[in-house]
Amino acid sequence: MSNYRVRAAYSDPLASNVYFILNCIFYILLRLSLTKTTKEGIYLLIMGIFVSLVIYNEGQWRLNHLSPLHNLQYSLVKLKQYASKIRQVLVSSVTAKCLKYSVLFEEQPYLKYCEDDSNGLLLTVSSSQEQSNNTKVVYSAVFLSWGVSSKLKNAIHLPYMLEKGDQKVGGAVKTILQNIFDCIIEQFCFTQHQLLQFGFSFVENDTSRSSDCFTLTYKTPQVKHKDKLNLSFDLGDLHIIWNGLKEEDTKKSEVINLAYQILQNQIFYMIRLDITVFDLYKVTLPKAEVKSSGIVKMKTPEVVNCVFTVLNEITSIPDNSDIESC
Repeated sequence: MSNYRVRAAYSDPLASNVYFILNCIFYILLRLSLTKTTKEGIYLLIMGIFVSLVIYNEGQWRLNHLSPLHNLQYSLVKLKQYASKIRQVLVSSVTAKCLKYSVLFEEQPYLKYCEDDSNGLLLTVSSSQEQSNNTKVVYSAVFLSWGVSSKLKNAIHLPYMLEKGDQKVGGAVKTILQNIFDCIIEQFCFTQHQLLQFGFSFVENDTSRSSDCFTLTYKTPQVKHKDKLNLSFDLGDLHIIWNGLKEEDTKKSEVINLAYQILQNQIFYMIRLDITVFDLYKVTLPKAEVKSSGIVKMKTPEVVNCVFTVLNEITSIPDNSDIESC
């Protein structure tokens, strides 16, 4: 793997280090400041804390696009029935000696962006040895909307599924969910422009030091070896580039293209490398990471909001007479 630190011809003063807990408080207070009533404010406070606790962490999530879940019911009895069907499939399809599975499928009323969104769902699969009471979580999945929920007849609209854990278990879970709810689950694959869309959205909302790195990771196209090329920039330089271009009042897609062109020129000037012959694979910041394969890391509430805001922008919502946007 090759690593390069690319520095621009100018520098930005170091920003103060903002601690993790202050990020959480700031995000929640920001949401509260946008509300019209005390009731809405209290709701958003609870929702902000809940989403933060459930979603952001140090691990990786695989992002999936989810079509409407037909005939999904939130009642406790129905959720237990769904969990039982999933457990039966796991027992028969995931072969592991002396292994027992337990499945919990729960409604999460506060796992959503706004009150008009459908309630989120949390699916947890745990396993234990037959002669042991020690259980461990082997797979988790979160189903939610982020301000784009739609009203459908006999279906629930939760367009995003985040998952982490054992991929064999995940494959079996997704198969049975598609059968139960007559839905389609597809893992996201991001284009170069979409990766940059995530990356500059992270930059715009990042609270790291200006000396911290914004790293672009590239692969050589159509080559099987795993060597990668990392090119890093100071976040302070990225802020100057991005904020300067935004002032020109151009379309966001054009701003992204212009900002990336500046980075390409800087790379060529510093190390004489034409980066256009490589495939952009990953964008990394101190508190966020996104890969072309649809895998993300989200370490703060702001990053969670950035990820889903960009997903809303790049995901087309079905145009159907039975759908009414919330």
